[in-house]
Amino acid sequence: MKKLFLSLLTVLSAATFYSCEGDQGPMGPAGPAGKDGLDGENGLVYYQKTDFTVESADWQLRAPDDKPNERYYRYEFDYNELTDEMCDIGIISAYFVYDDGYQNPLPSTKFHSYEENGQKFYYSQTIDYEYAPGKIIFIVTNSDFYTDEKPATMTFRVITHY
Repeated sequence: MKKLFLSLLTVLSAATFYSCEGDQGPMGPAGPAGKDGLDGENGLVYYQKTDFTVESADWQLRAPDDKPNERYYRYEFDYNELTDEMCDIGIISAYFVYDDGYQNPLPSTKFHSYEENGQKFYYSQTIDYEYAPGKIIFIVTNSDFYTDEKPATMTFRVITHY
């Protein structure tokens, strides 16, 4: 049985690798013409880049009384260019923009430490976003839910494709 399998495998391999010799056949018929995309309806991709800056003083604390472990900061922008169609069939990507121009895709989690009274503390900070037609929200959450200080001023870049 093993010999039969190896023989069959050898014949099939040889037929596959050596059957492509010979003259090339004639060109086939032309296919249908493609759509030009000039009117925006036939394949043109819409692209938009918008930057948003949240000043440190503008971050809004969310701290539900019934959920003390869900404390975070957020800021909501009106974003009228974000339509129902973009939300339904588009791609909405957001990035944190560093002062030197580098960008980090969201959501992003960074790890930090600080020292207080000779003791070292560690925490992570997650930056995220949510959107709906006409609005975009940026969210900053510390893993230890420390909210006595507002987040720093942050710039975000939103790229939409649809």
